[in-house]
Amino acid sequence: MQLVTKFQERLRMSADEFLWAVSLVPHERLFLAPREDKWPVARLLFHLTLYEKTIALPTMCQWSGGAKSIVGTQEEGEARENQAWNEGQDHEIAALSEEFKAGRAEQIALLAELTDERLQERLPVLWGERSLQWVLTKTYQHTLEHTDEVLRAYLWWK
Repeated sequence: MQLVTKFQERLRMSADEFLWAVSLVPHERLFLAPREDKWPVARLLFHLTLYEKTIALPTMCQWSGGAKSIVGTQEEGEARENQAWNEGQDHEIAALSEEFKAGRAEQIALLAELTDERLQERLPVLWGERSLQWVLTKTYQHTLEHTDEVLRAYLWWK
């Protein structure tokens, strides 16, 4: 269970770090793009929250007996996400943050039901046939990538 425990720690820590970075950005700047080619911090929070709910958690559920629930290509998913963002009336930061935390907590709890050996089993997922260890590493990397973007936005404005 050492690997499971390490991933639980990484998922918890990276979620905390991402939300901490978001909290650094003044509220009046959360919806402003720091540069022309970058998303606003609120959009990054929306993106990660949606990723956790529609990709990370459903993918992880396959290793605990859940059916494959991700349908379509990555491009189709991006189009659905863009539409959801553009149609959103009010992207409330506190609500998105809570939703992100809840999704991450579900992943951490799900991991407690699995063994280190199960993390090595390969299944077909969005990115091809991968192990759960790979999927967890991708989720961790993805969170760190966007944490970096939020911190860069914060520092850019200072």
